[in-house]
Amino acid sequence: MATAWKVWLCLLAIFIVALVSFGQPNATVRALPEYSAQVGEPCATCHVSPSGGGPRGPRGTAWVASSKPGAVPDLLQALEILGVRLTVDPLEYRAVTQEIDSAAAPEKTSIPSAELLEYLRDYEGN
Repeated sequence: MATAWKVWLCLLAIFIVALVSFGQPNATVRALPEYSAQVGEPCATCHVSPSGGGPRGPRGTAWVASSKPGAVPDLLQALEILGVRLTVDPLEYRAVTQEIDSAAAPEKTSIPSAELLEYLRDYEGN
C-alpha cells in the first residue's frame, strides 16, 4: 500500500513539474513558417540564420516591435522603428582630385613566357 502512494506521489510531482514548465514563457526565439508565409519573405529576412530561428536581425526585431504587421519593414524603416538615426556629413564624402607624378609610377615589366613556364614547372609549392 505504501508503494502505491509513492508511485502516485511521484506521478503527481512529474505532472506538476510538466505543467509548470510548459506554462512558462519560452525565452528562445522560434521561427515559424507561418510568419514567412504571412509576410511572403524567407526566414533570413528576419533572422540572422538563413534557415530561421535564433537571434533576429534588425528587420525581424522591428517587425516584432511593431506588433507583427503584414509586411516586414525594409532596413531603413526598421532602423527608424528601432530608434537608430543615420546622419551623414557631406564633408566626409567629397571628391578629391590628385595629380599622379608619372615619375613615381612603377614601371611595367614583363617576363618572357618561356621563362615563366620554366619557373612554374620547377616550382615545388609552399
